Amino acid sequence: MSNPLAHKQPLLPLVVFLVLLIVATLTLFAILFIQPVMETDLLQRTRQALSEAGLPADGIRFQGRDGILTGTVASDSTAAQLVEATRQVYGVRAVNNRLIVASSATVQTDDQVEIPAPVSKGLYKPSQKHPIEQVDLSAIQFDYSRAELSSDASDALTGVIVQLVKNPQLKIMVSAHTDDQGTPLGNMAVTQARAEAIRNHLLSQGVKAEQVKAQGFGSVRPVAENNTAEGQRKNRRVEITVLEE
Repeated sequence: MSNPLAHKQPLLPLVVFLVLLIVATLTLFAILFIQPVMETDLLQRTRQALSEAGLPADGIRFQGRDGILTGTVASDSTAAQLVEATRQVYGVRAVNNRLIVASSATVQTDDQVEIPAPVSKGLYKPSQKHPIEQVDLSAIQFDYSRAELSSDASDALTGVIVQLVKNPQLKIMVSAHTDDQGTPLGNMAVTQARAEAIRNHLLSQGVKAEQVKAQGFGSVRPVAENNTAEGQRKNRRVEITVLEE
């Protein structure tokens, strides 16, 4: 009399193989599709939380659920606040602190320059009277919900750096703007992070800290209507405004 289990045993390796294949496929799917979506969601919510807390939001990125803080901050207390605020965001598993505390020479200590109030009606007309305001910054483009500068963006800022270094008395505001897609608070947070990323780059190239202010305006200063793709493209921009000569 034959044993029924003897016929089933050859199937076990095949079943194990199929299970492992399914697990591997699901893992790959998570890495390729779910993880980037999760990272973007964490990034948006963390930047919003940091912005609401009055903290710089340009130095955060995610690898899975782990936040990574990079860049330069003014003090140890600011670094500690950034770590704690990031850790409090729902979904964040751990925070990798790679922040560098700046020396007193790079800390912004000048009096606050009044930032022009945002306009909420009509189209905004940027000032382009000063040569530095006329530098073409159209190459500065950011990935969705990101604030990292590309090499093209860094090259576009060369003309700005040259003029600021030559004219140490010149003070400017770097402003970042976007279209009306997304939430107002989220747009404000991401544009603030982008403006701060540009300011940090200028300082890393020898520009004095007191020469540059950073301000994100979200979508409240459109230069074109947002009802077309071209209008939205024009509104996703970076501007230089002279505050003091």
